Amino acid sequence: MKTRVLLIDDKLEFLRLMELFLSRNYEVETAENGLQAITKLHSGYIPDIIISDLYMPFVDGRSFVSQVRVSTYLRDIPIIILSSNDNRKDRIDLLKLGANDFIVKPFNPEELDMRIYKLTMAKVA
Repeated sequence: MKTRVLLIDDKLEFLRLMELFLSRNYEVETAENGLQAITKLHSGYIPDIIISDLYMPFVDGRSFVSQVRVSTYLRDIPIIILSSNDNRKDRIDLLKLGANDFIVKPFNPEELDMRIYKLTMAKVA
């Protein structure tokens, strides 16, 4: 069974490009913002890992991480935050909130692939 990835980003071109790349190795579900992602999660979709943009309408990455981490059945899902903003304070704040990793855009897709692998394999071990 392929690893299930929930990919969240409000930039549709980026979302589709990443979906195309990730779907080679993973089962990918997408959401266009944090609110849509929360709705999917509360409707019963439980991914193995979540990759989320930081700045989005409705529910941003910071609020999304906070909501996931307080949920008893979602809190252990690894979360990688993506952002074009290389702000050290944002990175530290997100890691303190419970994000497992923070990657600055643009990034090498192979690096993202390796980080997904490491986080999902650590969960299995």
